[in-house]
Amino acid sequence: MSKLEKILALVRSINEDEFQEQLTHGNTLDDVYEELVFLSEKMTSKKTRTESIIEQMSNCYAGDFFNYLPVSDANDELDVFCMGFNTYVEELKDVMVSKKLLETINEKLVKEKDRSEQLASARDQFLSNMSHEIRTPLNGILGFTDLLLNNPSLTSEQKQQLDFIKMSGDILLVIINDILDLAKIESGKITLTNKPFNLSQLTRLIQDTFAIKTQDKGIDFQVLIDSKVPPVLIGDSVRVSQILFNLVSNSVKFTPAKGKIRLKIKLLEEDESHLIKIIVKDSGIGIPPDQLHGIFNPYIQVDNSVSGVENGTGLGLTIVKKIVDIMNGDIQVKSKLNEGTKFTITLPFPKGDYYFEASKDLIKNEKKKLRPVRSSRIKILLAEDNHVNQVLTQKIVSAFNMDCMVVANGKLAIEALMKEDFDLILMDLMMPEMNGYEAASAIRALKNHTKKNIPIIALSAVVTGLVTETCKAVGINSYIAKPFNAEELRYMIMELLEKR
Repeated sequence: MSKLEKILALVRSINEDEFQEQLTHGNTLDDVYEELVFLSEKMTSKKTRTESIIEQMSNCYAGDFFNYLPVSDANDELDVFCMGFNTYVEELKDVMVSKKLLETINEKLVKEKDRSEQLASARDQFLSNMSHEIRTPLNGILGFTDLLLNNPSLTSEQKQQLDFIKMSGDILLVIINDILDLAKIESGKITLTNKPFNLSQLTRLIQDTFAIKTQDKGIDFQVLIDSKVPPVLIGDSVRVSQILFNLVSNSVKFTPAKGKIRLKIKLLEEDESHLIKIIVKDSGIGIPPDQLHGIFNPYIQVDNSVSGVENGTGLGLTIVKKIVDIMNGDIQVKSKLNEGTKFTITLPFPKGDYYFEASKDLIKNEKKKLRPVRSSRIKILLAEDNHVNQVLTQKIVSAFNMDCMVVANGKLAIEALMKEDFDLILMDLMMPEMNGYEAASAIRALKNHTKKNIPIIALSAVVTGLVTETCKAVGINSYIAKPFNAEELRYMIMELLEKR
């Protein structure tokens, strides 16, 4: 087969898989051209539709609930999402225009203090539904991308393209998390953890995350950590990484080609706690003086129409400010137009016997890596209704050298468990006929001691604050949010099987 025929076969397979169409049947250069033009038009259309969907969803989040998402003739996953969203809008409209509810709402606007709580609850539910619908396909995108990146036969160009896909998916996931985190912060539902973490490793991860973008733009991005900064701190590493990610993301976005970004970390003082100063400085376009005072307000963005920089959600700096406040820290910003911007953050971290704790965790993790659970193959039961996630999870579990049986809902999971023996169940939560919560409750009520006590891990795109509590209440042992990390899943499986 010639290179031309291989290219044509590859493009046709993409068109058939993605758009269920094959335009040509020959093996000429004209056929390649026609197939590529069709693919380009379809991808451009998808990008345009996705941008329109994100814009209208942002408007909906801002308060305009009655915007309908556009439905095309493509009948693809975007259209399925749009139709589901529009159905939700119709139902919401029917409820809101009903006279009784309008009278109740108007009365509560004037007389009842809990009006805001009800709106916050409705907003959280909407955000949860939106997050679930986006996270489910995103789990497939990121999961299969990770699998492909592990293929040793990839060319450098193919690996670069897959890196771009993963980077785009990671950014979309950050945006979703930002929206949900802002809702949690505003409702007072966010909590901080105090665990040992390595600040140097965390900053390297941030640097690696933006490596492709900074290299493409020729940006000189350096991380400088003072030797006096303790190697291990006690605090919420997730929130610290969120702060760094948003600040560095802004710097990368607004710094022109061949510019500079510096992430500096210093120890200010050491008394009852470690007071850490974090500086993110860039040589970007800067912020106009009249806009500087409002940059931490939600949905406010610097006017970058002249610079041609793409807009984001306008939530990043808002979340940074709120997280810093919750952590009892301080954030300051200085900027000069066309010269750059400098963010300075101070955060206190409590002292403790963290070296011992960190070493103990490290030894525990090493034991996990080395100690086998058993000599025979582990048998997993997967309850998942989404076909893409079925295939993805099955491939990941198979890569762990484990057997995996798939069923489409909780009822079928119980039936399979009664017929066969399994070592562990991976349970989606939102499934037809019988959801994961109901299935877990039914399993814990079985008379067979072995089967009723089987470890259950929830794999779900539901990420509301109550999900972990509900999982515990029905007997689910552990919970992993989609999109999930394969290694995290493997460690959790091994940990539960060791305990068993």
